[in-house]
Amino acid sequence: MKVLKFGGTSVGSVQSISCLKKIVENEAGKQPVIVVVSALGGITDQLLATAKMAQQGDESYMAQLQVMRQRHHSMADTLVADRSKHDTLATVIDTLFDELKSIYYGVYL
Repeated sequence: MKVLKFGGTSVGSVQSISCLKKIVENEAGKQPVIVVVSALGGITDQLLATAKMAQQGDESYMAQLQVMRQRHHSMADTLVADRSKHDTLATVIDTLFDELKSIYYGVYL
């Protein structure tokens, strides 16, 4: 069994995620794999920044949260061709961002 860990720029764009996918498929053809990925490139910094905005009472955290949500949807739109899988992923993205929105609102208050 092999553990593959990807982060930073390797999950920062559609092109890099496509390369990551090829690596995983190649390794999975040889042996069982576990894949660990971090947040999309730049998202961790955006999460910290928007949390700070909310903490400081800056309502612009909501717009930044929407930008992050849209980035995840754009990646899914480009990378997931199977309609059923895409729709499932879109629902997961929205559910998690709705939860994050609630947390940020609590911080804002």
